[in-house]
Amino acid sequence: MNYSKYLKIAVVLLCTCIVLLAFSCKSISVQSKQYLQTSQNITLGSIGIDENFILERTYSNVGIPKYFKPVKVNIIPNSFNNSAYTAFNKAKSFQNKTIKISFHDSLKVKPNFISIDISDRITLINLLNHKENLEVKNFLLNDNDAHIVAGISIVFDKTNQLALINAEEIYIEQSGVENVALKLYNESRLDKTINFNEGVVFSYRAASVCWKENSKYQLEIVDLVEGDNGCPSQTYKSSKRAKKDINYYKF
Repeated sequence: MNYSKYLKIAVVLLCTCIVLLAFSCKSISVQSKQYLQTSQNITLGSIGIDENFILERTYSNVGIPKYFKPVKVNIIPNSFNNSAYTAFNKAKSFQNKTIKISFHDSLKVKPNFISIDISDRITLINLLNHKENLEVKNFLLNDNDAHIVAGISIVFDKTNQLALINAEEIYIEQSGVENVALKLYNESRLDKTINFNEGVVFSYRAASVCWKENSKYQLEIVDLVEGDNGCPSQTYKSSKRAKKDINYYKF
């Protein structure tokens, strides 16, 4: 039996799978930050899990915390480039939206998309630790692969995009029983509400939670970190590592 021949075939197949996997996990650079491409309409501030398969990467939405307090977000308009435009068109077809964007490199003034990032992470962390979000916290506690969607790239129609760019303050707030929306304020008054499903989301950034045991031997979320960044000293992405043995000699 020609083992050398079969070994070469196995190596070729393995390399092909690696290339396909890398291709399926494309990212987009927005304001010097890396966003993962998606075809799903992902909600900012939601809980999810990335799942990598041989031919594709999928995103599983787990749920949305209760935003009983407003969480401030930051809006940045960005000009389309080829990679962002390709990702947008793919997402648009999956999300079945009618929003139209005309783009080509020769345009002097290129159309915009919007990146929305959670800026008030202290309030978000306090919400996640609150008893109102106990189920969400327990899920994050038991599945260290789960994360918070900390940023998205999205395209709305011209009216909503202009309203977002010109708003003085923007927050994620509860909208209905199991949903959240963007609330736009001008002169300290609610001016407009925009739902995330009104736009086309084509990329996102995820943040992992960092755990630390408090003085009552209970685990708390103390920080959020993105990508491969590590947690601060004496805090951990793994809840098991954060859990300390109780020193009974203290009692």
